[in-house]
Amino acid sequence: MMQATATILAGAAPATSWSQAAGGHAHSGSEQKIGPYEVDLTVRGSEAALIIVDDKEQPVDAARFGATAVVLARGNERRTVEFRPAGANRLTAAVDFPFDGKFRATVTLRGPNGNLGSARYNVDPVR
Repeated sequence: MMQATATILAGAAPATSWSQAAGGHAHSGSEQKIGPYEVDLTVRGSEAALIIVDDKEQPVDAARFGATAVVLARGNERRTVEFRPAGANRLTAAVDFPFDGKFRATVTLRGPNGNLGSARYNVDPVR
């Protein structure tokens, strides 16, 4: 299902370096601002994860959030994945389809009062 707010292809910096932030969360280099939060997307194996921190780089309890991503799969097919809370400040989703090269996704973050906004990601997966 395609969402009106989802347009794929513009990208963020690739996830090539890792550094430790003051708030204790590792950065992949793909952080995007969604609403008042910084949201980092990583893809490892068959799982995508969103890490949410506030403007002071402090972890935000992900139990209050959800997210949907429209992802460009192999053959330019668009797939929708649903992120669910996975403890602490993480939301995770299964990636059960093939994709070529970078993981290209438009993520829409939802909070307790509805959609907070969207961001486009273009990250290198860790396989």
